[in-house]
Amino acid sequence: MKPCLTAAAIILFSAAVAYSQGAGAIVGTLTDATGGVIPGATVTVRQTGTGMERSATTSLQGYFVLPSLPPSTYDLEAKVAGFETFVEKGIVLQADQTLTITARLVVASIAEAVTVSAALPQVNTSTGALSQVVDEQRIVDMPLNGRNAATLILLVAGTVQTPSNGVDQGFTKTFPEGVTISTNGSRQSQISYNLDGGNNADEFTNINQPFPFPDALQEFSVQTSNYAARYGGNAGGVVNVITKSGTNDRHGSLFEFVRHSAFNARNAFAADVDELRRNQFGGTFGGPIKTDKTFFFAGYQGTTLRNTASKTATVPTIANLNGDFSALLNPTTQTIPSPARS
Repeated sequence: MKPCLTAAAIILFSAAVAYSQGAGAIVGTLTDATGGVIPGATVTVRQTGTGMERSATTSLQGYFVLPSLPPSTYDLEAKVAGFETFVEKGIVLQADQTLTITARLVVASIAEAVTVSAALPQVNTSTGALSQVVDEQRIVDMPLNGRNAATLILLVAGTVQTPSNGVDQGFTKTFPEGVTISTNGSRQSQISYNLDGGNNADEFTNINQPFPFPDALQEFSVQTSNYAARYGGNAGGVVNVITKSGTNDRHGSLFEFVRHSAFNARNAFAADVDELRRNQFGGTFGGPIKTDKTFFFAGYQGTTLRNTASKTATVPTIANLNGDFSALLNPTTQTIPSPARS
């Protein structure tokens, strides 16, 4: 038997701060019932999981911008003297997404408020980037060979698998999770990979470093065209990976994926069933260290592989069975050489 054990772990401690790469933005305009813009209003968004707040004041044109927001779920509040307070809840902001909110305030006493609880369809009218987000549900539900989430990049339109040409193998590689993908016909080495705002590309071959295991991933976005200048350096595309983080609520998960010979049927042309035994197991856990301030998130995945060792055998020839071993004689010494020792 040949056992093999690999493990991956991720432990994060975070405060209520935003990412630089992969962050989204919420923009919009405040108007009154007649369509006139409302300057000087205060617009505040609150991250529902961590309590992080960000505020902005509308310009003379009634426009506001809340940039560099971590992908998450937010509640938005807009208020100004003489108008009802406008509240919209459950705004889902994905990686590299710019949401446009148009809020209409109604003249009323300050004590009154208008709350929007239904999720409204959002159209990105602020950027020309062509992108798609692979969200948590697809990361967890889609079948993954080896649970390598990087292969889900192929779900995005315009991406294809390309020949590796050895870039994911050899002495320069210490991991098997590298993928070679082309976006819109570009070279396989022309994709920028970022993990929570930091570079996540192999500097030697310019393919991806390993993604965190699926249960530690929140989502990742793939931009294939017209992305911002801050992502310069590669012409093919940009992949921004966002890991999960702690919130004010404690949360976690446990998992195990098993492949075992006891579950396998024998191939009709094989003497025995496939003896490969593979276990991938682990879990995640996150929560608050200080409510609304500091949080933690930890995850672990281990992999064990067990299989039958390869076997070699020397089979006697018909001459050997008849007592003729002359083919084994050394031509110089006319003796049978000793078996080689390893």
